[in-house]
Amino acid sequence: MAKITQYLLSKITLQRDLAPKSEDAHGARSARMREVLSGNTAKMFTLNILTVLFALPLICVLIIWLPIEEGRAVEGMNFSANLGIGYGAVDETIEGIRAIYDLRQLFILCSLTPGFMLMSIGVAGAMHVLRNYMWGVEVKLLRHFGRGIAMHWYKFLPVFTVGGLLSTSAGYSLIEVLKREAVYGSAGAGYYVWTVFSFLALFFFAMFLFIYLPMAVAYRFKAKDLLKNTFVMGLIVFLTTLILVIILGGIPLIAIASDIVMYLIYGFFLLFGFTLYLLIITAYGQYACENLIEAQLDMKEEQEAKKAEQERKAAAKQQSKQPVQGKKGVPYKKNRKAGKSAPAPAEEKKTPSFVTPEEAEAIRAEQAEEKPVYRGGPYNKGKKKR
Repeated sequence: MAKITQYLLSKITLQRDLAPKSEDAHGARSARMREVLSGNTAKMFTLNILTVLFALPLICVLIIWLPIEEGRAVEGMNFSANLGIGYGAVDETIEGIRAIYDLRQLFILCSLTPGFMLMSIGVAGAMHVLRNYMWGVEVKLLRHFGRGIAMHWYKFLPVFTVGGLLSTSAGYSLIEVLKREAVYGSAGAGYYVWTVFSFLALFFFAMFLFIYLPMAVAYRFKAKDLLKNTFVMGLIVFLTTLILVIILGGIPLIAIASDIVMYLIYGFFLLFGFTLYLLIITAYGQYACENLIEAQLDMKEEQEAKKAEQERKAAAKQQSKQPVQGKKGVPYKKNRKAGKSAPAPAEEKKTPSFVTPEEAEAIRAEQAEEKPVYRGGPYNKGKKKR
């Protein structure tokens, strides 16, 4: 397992994030998230409202408009259950059920993908603001929200489009299964397989978002490096991400318990839930990036510093072993500086070996005599010294 992790780590593209050099920028993400919530409660509500504005069309279509249209679709039908025998009454229960399910499928087909695409714009601005809060940067809410949209919308729009298509497939297949069970008593095996695979794809897509969204606003990766890092890091922290997605995804499912619980869940998301979910995703994504990207960069820089220090010490040691050049000419240079030329050493004259000892003695005696050197003469008179 460790070898697989090391192999996956080697495939991650390394780059420093855009965080400022401060103590709050990295480390202790859960504690930092609690500080952001406690110190910016009012701004969190405002940010949630700004995000909900971009999700409002989808909310209005599925929560408000759809129930109204369902009521209109069945209000003219007769559900007498054959109580009017003899009076021409017809039981239209099956037709009413089919009409309701068909209407739900139509709304899902027409609203989910466009709604997710529009919602991605608000999520881009909110993630940029929450990134700055988690880094301890001073935030001007409206300005940074707009800046986040301008800087990151093109990273979020394609991803949320894919998410909308997956959601459409999952929702449509589930309603088709329920419709066939209600109308025909059971659905075919193909519909069950379609539904299972659609929800599995949607679940893994949610895990993908937990890494992709924070990394998209915190780094300046190219598109291919951003996607590659998201997949690789998702495999490394798969278990942790899986648990977190199950916990956060289970909260909205409580809405099916009763109408009261459903309206409480709706109110929670409209007032605070979107921002809280995005803040949790931001904290978790930064935690994963700090442990898988920033830690590798710190280790790499430390190794490079140690290597440079070892090379410097080796070069100094090698230089100390080399002899110092130019020491032989020092006495001559000193004599030149003093204005004196060093006298050439007198060579001892040797006696030729072919003479007799008596002749040799005479030659040495002659060489030992000091004869005066004649330096004058009439030919030197009147000449200047040169």
